[in-house]
Formats: sequence, C-alpha cells, structure tokens
Amino acid sequence: MGICTSSEKFVQECRYTHAATEKLGVLLVNIGGPENLNDVLPFLCNLFADPDVIRLPKLFKFLQRPLAKLISILLAPKTKQRYAAIGGGSPLRRITDEQADALRTALEAKNLHANVYVGMRYWYPFMEEAIQQQIKRDRITKLVLLPLFPLFSISTTGSSIRVLQRIFMDDAYLLRLPVSIIRFWYRRQGYIRSIADSIVTQLRKFEKPEEVLIFFSAHGVPVSYVENAGDPYKDQIEECIYLIMRELKARYQPYTNEVLVELGRKGVKSLLAVPIRSMARNFDFVSEHIETLEEIDMGYKDLALKSGIENWGRVPALGCTSSFITDLADAVVEALPSAKAYQS
Repeated sequence: MGICTSSEKFVQECRYTHAATEKLGVLLVNIGGPENLNDVLPFLCNLFADPDVIRLPKLFKFLQRPLAKLISILLAPKTKQRYAAIGGGSPLRRITDEQADALRTALEAKNLHANVYVGMRYWYPFMEEAIQQQIKRDRITKLVLLPLFPLFSISTTGSSIRVLQRIFMDDAYLLRLPVSIIRFWYRRQGYIRSIADSIVTQLRKFEKPEEVLIFFSAHGVPVSYVENAGDPYKDQIEECIYLIMRELKARYQPYTNEVLVELGRKGVKSLLAVPIRSMARNFDFVSEHIETLEEIDMGYKDLALKSGIENWGRVPALGCTSSFITDLADAVVEALPSAKAYQS
C-alpha cells in the first residue's frame, strides 16, 4: 500500500472516477489529546503504553503497561499545569474535526464524494471506534488512511498502521476492503508552499524582515529508533527543512545560509519560530496543541526574550489553511488507484 507522488498536472490527468455504487472513506488519524484535566492521566497512560512510543526488549514487554502507568503518574501533575495554561484541555479534536469537514468540502469541489472520519490514536474518538463503529456501519468500499503526520516515524504513522493492521486481520469484511495508506507527505509542494506562505506572512510583521532568524523547532528522536529500527524521521526532517528554505530562498533572496551565519555572529535580535515536529508528544505541527500553545508560545518565547531576543514571532500551525487542505485532497485523489485489500 502506498501513494503515487506526482505533480499537479498528473493529479488532473489521473483524476479518479468512482462508480456510483462505490462508497469512499477517508480516515484522518491524529494522536488525540485530553479534553479536560481529568483526561490527562488516562491519556498519558495510553500514550506510553504504546510499544512504538516506549520500545522495550521482548523480554520486558510485560512491563509495558506498569511502566506506562508509573511514568504517567509522575508526569501528570506537571502536564495538568501545562494544559491548564492553555485553557484546561487540548484543542486537537476540535481542529481535526474542522480539518475533516474542510477536506470533505475540498473533495466535493473535485467531484469526489467521500465520508471523512476522524480516528485518534490515544484518546477519543479512537481509531478502533472510527473503523468498527463508523466505517463498517457505512459499508465503505474503498478507504484512504491519511495520518496527519507529514513525516513518517515509527511512533506516529508506524504505530497507526500497526493498529489498522491488527483491526483488519481480525475482521473478514475489513480484510477485503481496499485500503491505500499515505505514509508521508512532507515532500508535497502544496504542504511546502503552505508553510512558506505562513512564514512570509509572519516575516512581514517584523519591522526588519531581512534581519529575522528563522528558527525551526523539531524535537529529537531516540538514536535506537534510527540505528536499530530504521526510523527515517531524522533524514526526513532535514529534507523537509531544506525544501522549505529552498522555497523561501526562491521568494526572498536574503535568506541564504551565508546571511543566517552572519546574523548569528552579529547577535540575533529578531527570531521567528517555525514548529515542524514534536517528539515529546509524537506528532507533527499541522494543528495547534500543547506543544505550540504552551511550550513554544510561553516557554520558548519567555526564554528567548530573557536571552536577549527583542522581537519574537511564531508561525501558526496550518490548521484549515485552504492551500493545505486542497493539497490533502489531491493526496487522497492520487492515493485511490493504489488501494489494495489485505486479503483479496
């Protein structure tokens, strides 16, 4: 299962025409988040109980849940404070629902009717619920799995695919359902251009845009993920940043590596943060959530100002940006021809 990568011209040439009797479904996957402070502890337990988030040797797999519970109990008080600082809960479900509605509308504009579902990995509505209670109920005949993680990592898209496979292998109907999985999409021009547009918009808010240092925020991934499990995250994040900067360079000539180095030597006074991905919560910044609203907007900003930065800015998550949603719709269209059943 996979996705054909192509230009916008190809999207038009290979426009998918589905039969009137066919029912297309798109499952948007995200990690979910606690909607109130009482949800924080069980949400953390679900997160750390995922063997793709905390990878234990086979000999110690029986410790997965006890360890997850212990870590969650230790982290819950501080995590509750962080969620309290942004209103008492995560906005992720609301935003993902809005993205689902926007994607449905964008697909309709391409003459493609689809039911768009939301399935969360660690909180309600869970992936399992979306598949068993909605997709099966609606008798979908072809499904596109679209994780809202532009980059592939074992702990995000990999974990979601593992859950999907487990659910499908235990169900005769789902085994015959053709599925196409969009494993990553950070190279798509629509995504790169949407981020570049947002950066340019924020740069224009500075008095001297040419002096602003663009700071990409991306948390690390354990070395064992890369060396032992072959996680491509590190390489993909580096390529993603390169593609974004190349797009910016084409629009703004001053943003070359040489100028950025020179700005560092002079002492940067203006900084624009561009969140790309968080490994602390294992997902990508296409929606606002605790990492952007609390860690970056509060923690990083405060640290930057105390360190001598005088002008601070942060590029907002893409959310329901029109160009971004349109590109996701194109990705769905491109994915349809490659849909295959687990068991024909």
